[in-house]
Amino acid sequence: MRELVLSIGRIANRASSAQVTLRNAQGAVIRSFNTGRQNITFRSEFAPGTYFIGVRRLRGEVNYRITAAARPAGSSGPGIPGGPGIPGEPGDRLDTARSIGVLAGTYTDSEFVGTTDPADIYRFTLNDVANLQARVTGTAANTRVELISDLNSNGLIDSGEVIASGTNFGAPFLSRVTEDLPQGTYFLRITPTNSNNSTPYRLELVATPFGGLPSNPGSTIPTAFNLGAFSGTFIGKEYVGRLDEADFYRVTLNDISNIQASVRATSVNTRVQLIRDLNNNGLVDNGEIVASDTSFSSQVLSSINQDVPSGTYFIKVEPRSPGQSTLYELNLVATPFSGTLPADPGNTLSTARDIGVLSGTFTAREHVGFLDSDDFYRFTLSSPATLQFRVTGASANTRIQLIQDINGNGIIDSGETIATDTNFSSTFLSTITQSLAAGTYFARVSPRDAGVSTNYSISLVV
Repeated sequence: MRELVLSIGRIANRASSAQVTLRNAQGAVIRSFNTGRQNITFRSEFAPGTYFIGVRRLRGEVNYRITAAARPAGSSGPGIPGGPGIPGEPGDRLDTARSIGVLAGTYTDSEFVGTTDPADIYRFTLNDVANLQARVTGTAANTRVELISDLNSNGLIDSGEVIASGTNFGAPFLSRVTEDLPQGTYFLRITPTNSNNSTPYRLELVATPFGGLPSNPGSTIPTAFNLGAFSGTFIGKEYVGRLDEADFYRVTLNDISNIQASVRATSVNTRVQLIRDLNNNGLVDNGEIVASDTSFSSQVLSSINQDVPSGTYFIKVEPRSPGQSTLYELNLVATPFSGTLPADPGNTLSTARDIGVLSGTFTAREHVGFLDSDDFYRFTLSSPATLQFRVTGASANTRIQLIQDINGNGIIDSGETIATDTNFSSTFLSTITQSLAAGTYFARVSPRDAGVSTNYSISLVV
């Protein structure tokens, strides 16, 4: 980049004048002005190349003296100190971009953009999810800075491939872009806001790595990041947004458990969902979202706390608003409830868990709720007894019922519910005490409120 100073002395004859024209190698006019009785000096900055100075008589006899001098921009007078000394002009196409290589930290450069060099493009690679800040400071005019991802790798800037842009229309000629990004290769394009303006500029790129996972979580159920058989704690940092619309994590719980998922974002709010692919079709169908939370606060924290039966689940993280991007930290905790039954109690009289003859105490730890609406236990009394039926929920209240299928049709008919109790207190304890004759009975456990889930402990004592 060079600074050109062009001077032409005054023309003594008042009746005479001339036109001075500066052209580039293609013959395009860069600057043109008419001479007069005063000295005229023209100063501007130009990219390396060939230029032509022309003097044309307009009227009268013209005697003139012209002086032209070029020096590196910024060597004296107004300008910007030189950059890192990367040879070659940044190209104005993706395939001729100046390659920065892997960006992790700060990169600075100083260049020129304007009438003779309409665009500068830089290429860089992020090996980690990161926050990127790009600042472009011009000295003589404003610039536009654009962050680009060549999504289809065709070497062209297609619609939808400009991720972010920044333009400043006033002093101090500073344009900037701040964006959270996934791993990948990106381009930064710098142009003047007005195609007739030229300016040297200083570029500062800062990439702050976030410490992402070794591989990107998939954006569908079949491609989910698999945590395998899971209990305990998992912490993962990742990106979700415009370039990666959703992240899925897969966990398998071998016991009824409490699962907590919290997502703290860095830039914008997120939505977190707990999903059970009930029909195993690899899609999130209606009725398969077990729990969901969307944050609307400045804390950018979304969280789920849910009791669930054993099985395979998916945690989905996505931005609250489409098109927004953020880095985030997922904190996932699974706490087993130590279920004691080898199989889930059935949810009808005919599929009830058969305890057999109840003598003394029966206890179990199980789950009821969104994915398992009822648990039925069948027991037989060989002689009259007083039954104590107690259920303590782990996170929500339950409703319990004592039932006798008098006509043996496998359906709870009118008059067959002997006793019921629903707890509305914070102790989550429901109880029934009932004197019973010898016979076969059923103990039913269901959530007090439909769709609310809880793990629970049950005891039947005679």
